Amino acid sequence: MKKSILLVGTAILLFAGTAVFTSCNENTKSSDKTEMKTSEVKTDKYACPMRCEGDKTYDKPGKCPECGMDLKKVDDNSTN
Repeated sequence: MKKSILLVGTAILLFAGTAVFTSCNENTKSSDKTEMKTSEVKTDKYACPMRCEGDKTYDKPGKCPECGMDLKKVDDNSTN
């Protein structure tokens, strides 16, 4: 009788342990996918049209801190 209770208890522990490790592993994989999607997001770049600061770019529009001109959107495919 005690052997059967011990076997059932062991089986339950193994099943619960497997479920915990499997669910943790899946969460890690989904967070990796989220990181990949985040890194694939393309953001616009802005630069001074007078190139006061060389090739320096900014993540959002505004004014050039050197000359005060409006920053213009930079085309990633352009080569200067």
